[in-house]
Amino acid sequence: MPREWSKADDAIERMAEGLIANYHPELSTARIMYVFISEAPSKGGHKLYGKVSKASGFLEWALEQDFIVMISGDIWNTSESHERTAILDHLLERCTGEEDEKDASMSWKIREPDVQEFSSILDRHGAWNTTLAGFISVAKKVDLSGFEENSEKGVDLTTVETTEG
Repeated sequence: MPREWSKADDAIERMAEGLIANYHPELSTARIMYVFISEAPSKGGHKLYGKVSKASGFLEWALEQDFIVMISGDIWNTSESHERTAILDHLLERCTGEEDEKDASMSWKIREPDVQEFSSILDRHGAWNTTLAGFISVAKKVDLSGFEENSEKGVDLTTVETTEG
């Protein structure tokens, strides 16, 4: 079955507005379209939570948008509330803007994640560069007490309890 796209509901936009206000203030003037894609795209054999595209040229003009955030509906629909928030936050983190000092216009860009590494390299060589060392420093602060370690599969996310408030 081919992938299908649909406009995300208002709840996604409200969630994004809160994330932008708290964590992504540079995006406060960005025009962002949120859409669902029925089946998660893959990269390197791994399903993606979604994709972000920068609208430019004709698409920016025609859609009147700066970014298009595509959320993988199949993953979204099976995710817990806190996971959905993290997915949307992750996708928004890919978007960034820089203000031009001369005319105060914004230049929108897509950024890559801070770290891309194989767990086997980390296992063999440790934090071998400053970017990886910084990421590990932050990761050490993450509370994993709600996770059970499964030697065959890694962390078992099904055992996490959530609190909503």
